[in-house]
Amino acid sequence: MTHDPEQRLLQAFVSHARTPSEPAPLIRICEALVGVKRDEHMLPWAEKGLALDPRNRGFVHARARALRLIGQHAQAAQTWLDFAPLDWSPLFYESRFGRDLYLSGDTARAIAMLEHAMQHPSAEDDPDKLRCRKWLAEALLSTGDARGFGHWIWRNVNDTGTYRYGEVPMWNGQRELRGERVLVTHQMGYGDQFMLFGSIRHWRAAGAEVMVTCDAPIHSVIEASLPDCLVVAAPRPLASLEPFDTQTLPAIQAFAPTLQATLLHLPMLAAGDQPRPEPFFGAYIRAPQTEHDRAASWAHALRAQHPGKMLVGVFWDCLQRHNRKLRSKERSWAGLRSMPLDALERLTTSPQLASRVHFVSLHHPVAEMMGGSPRGNIGHYAPGIMTFADTTACIEQLDAAISVDSGVANLAVMSGKPTAVLLNPTGEWRWGNGGTRSPWMRDAHLVRQTAMGAWDGVVSRAAEWLAQR
Repeated sequence: MTHDPEQRLLQAFVSHARTPSEPAPLIRICEALVGVKRDEHMLPWAEKGLALDPRNRGFVHARARALRLIGQHAQAAQTWLDFAPLDWSPLFYESRFGRDLYLSGDTARAIAMLEHAMQHPSAEDDPDKLRCRKWLAEALLSTGDARGFGHWIWRNVNDTGTYRYGEVPMWNGQRELRGERVLVTHQMGYGDQFMLFGSIRHWRAAGAEVMVTCDAPIHSVIEASLPDCLVVAAPRPLASLEPFDTQTLPAIQAFAPTLQATLLHLPMLAAGDQPRPEPFFGAYIRAPQTEHDRAASWAHALRAQHPGKMLVGVFWDCLQRHNRKLRSKERSWAGLRSMPLDALERLTTSPQLASRVHFVSLHHPVAEMMGGSPRGNIGHYAPGIMTFADTTACIEQLDAAISVDSGVANLAVMSGKPTAVLLNPTGEWRWGNGGTRSPWMRDAHLVRQTAMGAWDGVVSRAAEWLAQR
């Protein structure tokens, strides 16, 4: 049998065409779709398979997975419920059912199920128990419950890359940090780094000297935003406990850390504080001075062209949805978060808004060309958005921002800019699970879809938010 994923998919299709009443080729189609990163297309094949073999757990799993990827989370949860009598491993079943309950908005029930699953006597590093911890963490955090950070930290075991520096001990929860030199190593995406580095102030307040590593594309922004820390760019770790590269190592050796912490450790220092810091992740991001000065000159000229109007940045398309090299999960979820151009144009072509607002695209030009450019009352940052430093400097000069759930939304909120964050019903834990306020950040105004893909109401409420400013 060929090892080429596309050929395996083709062979499975041919086999199904020859024997359409046999379930085995349908299972191979589902498996091959995973291999070619098209998991979201499994639904019709899984349902054909269930019609032939209704007790086949592989088809049940494939159906729930495909439904989740296309945003039908309630139907995914119902799939697990409908097939509960099958002979499932309890931990496998409860971890996935609990996840889909959470994603469908049934948060209380999800927490109860995931907490029950955590009582399973399997090893703590069992993949299904780690999956439980991740989704229990996010469900708790979506309610504003900081206990979730204690579960979230387990992502360091196998869900995200990490760095490990020599024999320096990992932070173990100690609150007294005077005299400690803490190396904080980065992981995950830009949005996570923008938000979680907002906890550095807790570590500095506890007396620690801090060195931070971050992704190179955001280095100049993080360096300008944490002036009392040493900030060094390093490649993002892709495996657990990676050693540092030879370019980064000399700076770490010169800093001579006495403790190490990962990005996921940062919020845990203040997680048990009473009263809790408000906001928990305080705005701290600033643009580098050169980019700041250039943006200030641009904004001065733009305001002269549009006297009396608000300048409002907009970000509507998540670039990951265009990248076929990514897994189906990343591409599909980016697509569910992205706003279609016709919905955005209800803002940019509105005569009522045009008399009071001038919109500015916050997209990198290449990304905007991939997703399309809206018509109407919208311009571009004249110095050009080539780097995150440019994006940050542009945002600083605006009166407000409107963004779908993305790294740019995190950047705007953590810059202290009033930001309307446009969310699908699932959203992310950082935005909470209801209402217009985040339990974690101050400057976000949350505008939520009532049903997946229902952008009309979101756009209307975003326009109302602008009218109130």
